[in-house]
Amino acid sequence: MQFLSPFLHCLLFTLLWGTAVASAQQLVTVNPGNLRMAGDSDLRQTLTWRIASRGGASSVRGEFVNLDNNRVLATVEAPLGISTSTGTVREQLHLSSKQARRWYSDGVRQLGYRRTFGGAAGTLSNRVVIDLRFSARLAGLSVSPPRQTLTPGSRQMMLSWDLRGSGLGALEATSAGGDFLHGDRVVYATGQRLSSDGQSRITEVVEIPPGLVAKLLDSGVEQLRYSRTFTDTQKRRRSASVTVNLRL
Repeated sequence: MQFLSPFLHCLLFTLLWGTAVASAQQLVTVNPGNLRMAGDSDLRQTLTWRIASRGGASSVRGEFVNLDNNRVLATVEAPLGISTSTGTVREQLHLSSKQARRWYSDGVRQLGYRRTFGGAAGTLSNRVVIDLRFSARLAGLSVSPPRQTLTPGSRQMMLSWDLRGSGLGALEATSAGGDFLHGDRVVYATGQRLSSDGQSRITEVVEIPPGLVAKLLDSGVEQLRYSRTFTDTQKRRRSASVTVNLRL
């Protein structure tokens, strides 16, 4: 068996490596690949595009696309690119809350920011997925019935909390728990979490611990308030309460 000379071995390696590079897959990735936009703040994010394309590649513009139908909603005229076969470029992505809300009101729920890079090796593209998750503001809270009566034999109390929202999207608000109050003092806390989940009315069944009413009556307490505070996704808070009369 004859061995190749060092020169021929080097030549063969070079030819094989060149063929591998020439046939390598063209790639473009972007980081982060997913973003979420909610609330009243503009979206500002640094994007990192990593490109592998023999001879380099460039993109003349970015495109905001409705991912439901692939329709282009707006373009960003900002060229990016690399002159080598691999490289990294960064871009400052900006989307105003006003514009995002306008698209949301038109039914757009998932937005794409897309770039197509082209060069000697062909074209390649990728996108950032932007979830639009606007929620209405908690504008008001009320509870019914406004008065309840409990006796030592009472085991439950049923209430309906009515939440009023304003603005785009479904109302998302939560309450960590309800409090029975005598003046400003909490005499019993339920610890039961309530969430609107987009609904405007929440029905609550409050469990009354055995012995609580009798103990309060023995200490001279004849009236309480049952109160809850709901907080929306933008930290807006609204509170309401029921007057609870205690009777033998």
